[in-house]
This record gives sequence, structure tokens and C-alpha cells, in this order.
Amino acid sequence: MSGRESPVTGGRKGARAAARQVRALGARPWPLTIAIAVALGLLVYVTTTSLPYLISSPTADPHFGALNDCLTRALPAPRLGWAVSPDASRVAVYGPQAVALCERGGGSRRLDVVGTLAATFGGDNRLWVSAGGRLLREEQGALRPVGDFAPVSLAGHASGVLALDEAGQLVSVSPEGGVLGQVSLPWPGGRLSVGAAGAFAAVLSEGALRLYDARTLAPMETQAPCAVESVWWLDVPERLLIGCAPSGPAYTLDVRAGTQAPAGSRPATPARRLLGRALYVQGCDGFPCTAPAP
Repeated sequence: MSGRESPVTGGRKGARAAARQVRALGARPWPLTIAIAVALGLLVYVTTTSLPYLISSPTADPHFGALNDCLTRALPAPRLGWAVSPDASRVAVYGPQAVALCERGGGSRRLDVVGTLAATFGGDNRLWVSAGGRLLREEQGALRPVGDFAPVSLAGHASGVLALDEAGQLVSVSPEGGVLGQVSLPWPGGRLSVGAAGAFAAVLSEGALRLYDARTLAPMETQAPCAVESVWWLDVPERLLIGCAPSGPAYTLDVRAGTQAPAGSRPATPARRLLGRALYVQGCDGFPCTAPAP
């Protein structure tokens, strides 16, 4: 914000006299004025550069700061993506050559794996990774292949993990590697998301939204009233908030009841709701950070 003061005018003689007085009085404070200006300028610079960095720094995040600090040392840049366990006790990031995993108790691990496309945690806090055309599961400190599926997108649910391949095959996999459900989507690829408690899942692709029981992949009958641009799962497991494309109105959907209602507003940025905690997470500089609830 800025403000300006209007000049006060008077007679010419009075103006000339006032000007001489101002020049006489103003000749001496110049060094002090410059010093004050420099000090203020330095203060403003420090405030406007350092403070926002500290506030927005991933290592200063109130929930994930210590974990992110661990990840910066476990896997230097570049980092291509991240994942958070349902209870926020474990966090992973991945790059072109490796996956790093840090735990709230202080443990960390670096797993060498090439070509990671996605990572997620199942309901039991176990890490799953899609890399090199394989689905990998964390087992005894290593990543081991499960089946012959080649997913490009992953999302954990209460009973395992959802995996989606390029052809539009969506599979629900148990923690032991068994197939719990499978469906063929009418379009290739899409964005997977799972709501609170890991009960329901959504697949969003080019404005089309499909909803499923996360474990069995039985389809839910709820229909979106518009082409969907973004999705936020709410704290109630069967409810989600959608934003219509492009930048249109928002609606709340009840997946179980199959109903919809207009919503007042929608968040400015996407965020994921953890399965096991009422906590929303968004990306910041390649790390997970706390996000406001929608």
C-alpha cells in the first residue's frame, strides 16, 4: 500500500522564504538521512528475501520439516516426486536414479532404482514404487517386483495400492501382491486419488471423473455435474470437492449417496488428504509440505 500527501501553496515571497529555510535546515541532516535510508533498505531487503524463504522452506514445515531435512541429505536434486505414508510418519522422494526414504524416528534409507515414475504408501505404511516398467514393493529394506504389471500412476488405499497403466488398466493390489479388483478405463492414463480412510478412489482424465470402491474397484454411481478440473477429498471418507473446468464453480459430491451440492469456493492449489490423518499435503520444491484444508 502507498499514500501521497498533497502540496500546500501560498504567496511567492512566503514560498521563497520557506524554500530558503528548508534548504538551510536540510543541508545538515543529509548524512543521517542517507544512513537511515540505507539501514531501512537493508532491513526491507532482508525481510522480503530471507523471511519468506524461511516461512516457505520445506525444512521449516510444521509437520514435515525434519523429514524434509533428512530427505535433502539422503537424495540431492534432482527430485521428481514424493509420497507420504497415511500416518505421516514416513516420507519418500524419488529421482532418476534412486528413491530416498526417511522416518520420523530418525531412520533413513536410499534405494538405487532407475526410471521411477510414481511412488505411494499403502494403508500399512509400506512403500510402493513404479520403476523400469515394474511394480515394486518395499520388503525387508529393499524394493522387490510384484507381478508383471507396468503402472504409470499409483495411489495407496486401506487394503493395498491402486496401479494404473498406460492402456487404462486399473488394478487394486493387496499388500501381499494379490489382485483385489480390476477395471478397464475408457481412456488411457489419468490422475489417481484416494480419500480419507482409503475407502474410495477417483480417476480424473481430461475432465472425466470416475469413482470406485478403492479395494474392489466396484464403480460408484455418483456423476459430476460438469467437466472436472480438480479434486479434493474431504475429511468425511465418502465426500469430495470438485472444481469445474475451466476455473468454474465448485461442487461437493457424496460418493456413497450419489448426491451433489454447490460449494461456496475451492482452494487455489491442489492438495492431497492423507488416509490416516486429517492432514492435507502439497508439493513445495520437490518435497511434501502442509497445505490448508479445503
